[in-house]
Amino acid sequence: MYAPAISTVVAPRTCSHRRSASRFVASLSAILCLTSAAGAQGSIAERLNLDQLQLSTIGVSAGGVWPSRVEPAQAYAIHADYGAIARQWRVLLTVTYWGSEFRPDVVRELEAAWRNATTDPTGDATVDVGTIRITDIAFEIDGKWTPLPNSPVRPFSGGALGVHVLNAENRIIAGTFVESALDMIVSGVTVFGGVDTAPIGGFVFTVQGRYSLISNTRFFTLRAGASYVLTPLGEDER
Repeated sequence: MYAPAISTVVAPRTCSHRRSASRFVASLSAILCLTSAAGAQGSIAERLNLDQLQLSTIGVSAGGVWPSRVEPAQAYAIHADYGAIARQWRVLLTVTYWGSEFRPDVVRELEAAWRNATTDPTGDATVDVGTIRITDIAFEIDGKWTPLPNSPVRPFSGGALGVHVLNAENRIIAGTFVESALDMIVSGVTVFGGVDTAPIGGFVFTVQGRYSLISNTRFFTLRAGASYVLTPLGEDER
């Protein structure tokens, strides 16, 4: 008749021990996972030579940009080459600026939408939005692949991830939610390709095309420029 009482007392202790053991195992597993993740990150950084990156080339470029729904314009960029992360692969930081205006047909669509939403018993109301200007400042990290780094003419291609700061200006939409919808900080992806020349007196001349996609907007840029080589390519970068 004491068996049930013994069972009642012993069972909770057993469950408590099991819970403690389970928590200990879970904590140990979490520590091992964090340690492994930190080790993996260190290993990846070492394999990509991220600790060896240093400014080796700096340059400027300019050219035309053709955004969707926006008038073509001039784009200006500066870029800095931080060296190789793998054989034939280099990392660059690129900052690009362009400014233009929305096409007249795009603005007319906005005016028509506002006119249709307006109650006008006389039928003589007009909507004149005027010019909507937009600018883009892009900060991108380029991964550049050069299969022939020792050739006098060096074709290259690659991709980039970046952040675009878009700003719209217009007297009608100023301070409204329409302006807020056009003023954005968004991420974007870019693919590019082009040709470099071999250093000539420390200078490299470049022609490249870039195609960028940000949110619901896309644009193509064709630019030419020059760079000055601060640090010659090492053997491990070729």
